[in-house]
Amino acid sequence: MIVRNFLKHMIVCVTICIVFTIATILNCNIDNRFPSEANTRLAVNESLHNAAPVNFKLSDTVVGREGINDSLFSDCYYALFIDETDNVVYAAKNAHTRMYPASMTKLMTAIIVAEKIESGQISENDIVTVSHHYDLTYEGVGPCELQTGSQISVKDLLYGLLIQSNNYYGLILAEYISSDVSSFCTLMNEKALEIGATNTHYVNPHGLDNSDHYSTAYDTYLVIKEAYTHEIIKQIDTCHEYSYTYYNSAGVPIETDISATNLFYRGNVTLPSNYEIAVWKTGTTDGAGNCLVLLLTKDGHEYVAVASNGESKKALYDAIIKLLCLVS
Repeated sequence: MIVRNFLKHMIVCVTICIVFTIATILNCNIDNRFPSEANTRLAVNESLHNAAPVNFKLSDTVVGREGINDSLFSDCYYALFIDETDNVVYAAKNAHTRMYPASMTKLMTAIIVAEKIESGQISENDIVTVSHHYDLTYEGVGPCELQTGSQISVKDLLYGLLIQSNNYYGLILAEYISSDVSSFCTLMNEKALEIGATNTHYVNPHGLDNSDHYSTAYDTYLVIKEAYTHEIIKQIDTCHEYSYTYYNSAGVPIETDISATNLFYRGNVTLPSNYEIAVWKTGTTDGAGNCLVLLLTKDGHEYVAVASNGESKKALYDAIIKLLCLVS
C-alpha cells in the first residue's frame, strides 16, 4: 500500500513537471512573437531602460513613480495624462522610466530654433544654403531631397521638421544655428535641464535611436509645455497641410506639399468631443515604437497626453483615446 501511494505521488509530480515545462516553452514562443512589458522594444538596450535618473527628485514633479490607471495601457509601455490646469494626474505608466523619444525630440529642436528667432539672432525668413550632402539612409531614412547648394528658408525648415517630421531638416537647422550638430545638442541639453527635464539627454536633433539619446514620458510632458510658450510652434502645429518652395543647386524652384503625420489631423482617427490640439509631435523608430505627445485644450482646461512604445499605430491611438476619455 505504501509503495502504491508513493508511486501515485510520483506520477502526479512528474505530470505536473511535464505540464509546467510545456507551458513554459509555449509562453517563451508567445513572448518571442508578442513581446511582454519586460521585453519591449526598449530592451534593445537594457542599460538605457534600467539606468538611474540623473539629478532627479520626485518632490520636484507632479507625478510619482506609482502607476495610475496603468492597467488600461497594455499596448503602450509608457503613458501619461495630466490636467495641467488643475495639476491632476489621470494616468501614469512608467512615467519616469527612460525611453527612446524618437521624433518627439524635434519639439526640443524647434524650441531652440524658436528661441533664436525670438531673440533676433536669426529670422524665420533667413535663407539657408545646404552646405553638404546629408545621408541617413544607413538609419533606414530615405535620401535627402535637399542636395548641396539647395536653398530653403528657416520657416520652411521648421514646418517640415514638425509637420512632416523631416529628419534632415533637423540636421540642417542644427548646423545653421550652431555650425555643428554636437554644439546644437549642447543647447538642447541645457534647455532640458533649465525646464526640469533632468532625465533627458540628446545626441541628435531628429530622434533616431541612440543609446545615449533618451527621455521619459514625464520629461516629454515638460518639453511640450515649453513648446507651447512659443507662438511659431503653436502656429505650425495648427497646420494639417503646408506648401512651400525651395530652390535646388541650379536655382530651379521646387514646389513641395507636406501633410501632418498626426492621424487626428489626417482624419484617420477621431478626436474625442470638445478637445482641440494646440501642440503635438509624433514619433516612430524601432527602439521607441509608435509615439505621440499632445497638448490639448478642453472646456477651459489644458491637458497633456503622452503615449509611447505602442506596438502599432492603432494601439498608440487607441491608448491616446483611452487617456483623453478619462476626462468626462
